[in-house]
Amino acid sequence: MDGLRFLGIALLAVSPVLGVVALAVRYAGARARPLTGVDYRRVHDAEALHRWAGRRLAILPATAFVLGLASLRMPGLALPLTGLFALVSMVVGAWIALGAERFNRPT
Repeated sequence: MDGLRFLGIALLAVSPVLGVVALAVRYAGARARPLTGVDYRRVHDAEALHRWAGRRLAILPATAFVLGLASLRMPGLALPLTGLFALVSMVVGAWIALGAERFNRPT
């Protein structure tokens, strides 16, 4: 099972990258358009949206770090923990995509 140790290392390596992405979205400001699934023509407060989405995106580097450490300590769980990280990533993405609707202008 030590052959799966690279999955833990990969999770630890991706953690700072995801942290930078979360901070970039969090502090993107009102004129930037970092979220590709959002129709910014309908958003009334892009800066508030970016703060909100950046806080949720911060879940990903924290999860990757914790699961990476757990994968290194227990290499037999590396594959399921990597799958768990993929699932958490999808849930956070859906949460942001669905939650961004509340920042739209009333029609």
